[in-house]
Amino acid sequence: MTDFFFLFLAGLVGGFLGGLLGIGGGIIYIIVIPVTLQHLGVPMNELVQYTIANSIVATLFSSASANYYLVRSRNFHLPEVLIISGFSVISAMLVLHGIVNTYWYSRGTFNLIIVLLLLYMLLKTLVNAFRILPAENMEPEGRRLKLGLAGLASGAVSALSGLGGGVIIIPILNSVFRMDIRKANSISLGVIGITSFTMTISSLLESPRYPFSYYNVGYVIFPVVLALSVGVMIASPFGVKASNLLSSKLIGYLFSFFLALVILRKIIELAAFPA
Repeated sequence: MTDFFFLFLAGLVGGFLGGLLGIGGGIIYIIVIPVTLQHLGVPMNELVQYTIANSIVATLFSSASANYYLVRSRNFHLPEVLIISGFSVISAMLVLHGIVNTYWYSRGTFNLIIVLLLLYMLLKTLVNAFRILPAENMEPEGRRLKLGLAGLASGAVSALSGLGGGVIIIPILNSVFRMDIRKANSISLGVIGITSFTMTISSLLESPRYPFSYYNVGYVIFPVVLALSVGVMIASPFGVKASNLLSSKLIGYLFSFFLALVILRKIIELAAFPA
């Protein structure tokens, strides 16, 4: 029971951060979920697959709650969301079935990818925070192509890490398109919602390779998802509201701070479970 209480607390924190930073809360879920899964007796050989699947489901609820608020406040950018998410879904499905749900994608490989991705995003975010970006370029050359490439990258990251793809989308929109980070956050949440919905359906239909039964369908364990999602649904709208009150620079610093915490945690795990 204690595990599910901590999952609820993680949902509160992840939901708030997801709404505030536009990343869906995955940076919290991928730390907490593996601990609970080990206590439930999930086979170690598929711990990564279960972690990613359940993190993505929680991210779906986080983004859905935040997107509802964004639509109501007329801060939802549909054209960009549709272009990016179309490519993101294709990429996520290819990576999920071709790489993640295979024998060789281990816990060590998972942690190494997380560390490398987040180190890159941390450096990118800090660089952007220390410089003044020019006004947003509404029609950069090859705009649709660049949005599509951002979608391909975000889908791959979602499938490989369970982070939701915001750690890729936001810096790309911020640096390539020179978008204000709050607008980038809004677009990221829309893309995360569509991509995570597709990945959730896929995870429910998947057949785990090792026997395990704990109120689960495929890789989705319902008590885990429920405990997380209750907290997520409560806290996510407050995160979106807070993002409208804080400066873009402060949001960037907060984003960097939580990235650094996850990097530290994953480096410790990587030392214990090398790739």
